[in-house]
Amino acid sequence: SGVADLVRRAGLKLSAIAVSPSVDRQSTPPGSAWPECPPLDDVYAAARRAFPGIRLGGGMFSYFTELNRKRVPADQLDFVTHCTCPIVHAADDLSVMQSLEALPFITQSARAIFGAKPYRIGPSTIAMRQNPYGGATKPNPGGQRIAMADSDPRHAGQFAAAWTVGYAARVAAAGLEQLTLSSFTGPFGVLASSGEPVAEGSPRPLFRAIKGLCELAGLAHVAARTSDETKVLALAGRSASGDTVVWLANLTADDVQVDISAFGRGHLVMTPYEIVRID
Repeated sequence: SGVADLVRRAGLKLSAIAVSPSVDRQSTPPGSAWPECPPLDDVYAAARRAFPGIRLGGGMFSYFTELNRKRVPADQLDFVTHCTCPIVHAADDLSVMQSLEALPFITQSARAIFGAKPYRIGPSTIAMRQNPYGGATKPNPGGQRIAMADSDPRHAGQFAAAWTVGYAARVAAAGLEQLTLSSFTGPFGVLASSGEPVAEGSPRPLFRAIKGLCELAGLAHVAARTSDETKVLALAGRSASGDTVVWLANLTADDVQVDISAFGRGHLVMTPYEIVRID
């Protein structure tokens, strides 16, 4: 109720909230004793009383692994949610891009557990926002590629744009209600901080990817595949008027030739981690 009072005093108009017991911010590995926690039914009922008339979500603020281990009673929720992070185990460029291959299996598993319940993912970013497997994320003042880091240099570069479009492509078939892949500012944001290749406050390359995904919101998903999805991923949507928009993402550090003759064009040479919109 204290949080609800703060929200009301601030004049915030919330469209939804998500709640989770604080003890569930840390992972409980198989075979371990679960920490003491009020029944989730009671937690959700309390949230309903504190925030009447607002959509309520639950799940995990960490990752699907934890949600799979502690499957929330979704019948009391308006949506289920979890995050992902590609640098839990390894942080080299190839491993981060290969982590996208796991996303369809994650979303299919979530659908098998929770059925048609509205489903949200995020905020999911390259850097680790919260560490359920330890006391904290790793500081990364040197801007290295290290696992479980609280910031990642690739977020400020073209790499993040390709990873973001690739992420959306991999989860598109799941019919998510909402996908969040960045914040607005800060180390997880779409605007640059000081000391980056672009001026502070300027859009990072990620900005264009997020803007493109926002423009796809509300369009009907069109299944789109490339001949080698380890190199290039495709994401497509169709408007009510029948117009189709396609995004391509080069997941590699090499130039890649793409045959787009089906769109009335010839061959496209995509530079490393480039994203391209085709109308």
